[in-house]
Amino acid sequence: MKKSLILPIFLITLFFQVYGQKNVSEQGRDHYVCLPCGSDCDHAIVDNPGTCPHCGMRLVLKKSIVFKNITPVELCKIVTTHANVILLDVRTPEEFAGQADENFGRLKNAINIPVQELESRLTELKSFKNKEIIVYCSHSHRSPRASYILTENGFTNVKNMTGGMSIWSDTVVQSPAGKSLLVN
Repeated sequence: MKKSLILPIFLITLFFQVYGQKNVSEQGRDHYVCLPCGSDCDHAIVDNPGTCPHCGMRLVLKKSIVFKNITPVELCKIVTTHANVILLDVRTPEEFAGQADENFGRLKNAINIPVQELESRLTELKSFKNKEIIVYCSHSHRSPRASYILTENGFTNVKNMTGGMSIWSDTVVQSPAGKSLLVN
């Protein structure tokens, strides 16, 4: 072998050994995130289980967060093209009925199960385990947690509407689909 090739081959081999060892050690480590609460701390990654220092929620394995986030615009597209979508409103009954201080309206044909009651009322949703479920609330602080609860209990196609109903009027209420889905 030529002497001029020895150094580049050595450097390339060394690079792959170091890079490969780093990937192996990263793959073997579990990473934890805040149980989804809709705050910025949902995106902080830590190496050990425990409690989120920001919101106090339990830290869960990052790989256990499998629901998808969608925008109100995406929700409108999905609902207008998929007939069997289940809409799950996880606000209080007062918010759902428009009787709370802030009235953002609700979506037509939505099921109302407050996030605080969701785990004890999962049997009401069992026939929807393999259906597309879109979860929403007022500001997207409760719906990520509800989405997590659903996926942890075997629901296979869960989506969380980011921003909640508080941004509905700013994003889609003027569109035909947005108007047709809203109940004031």
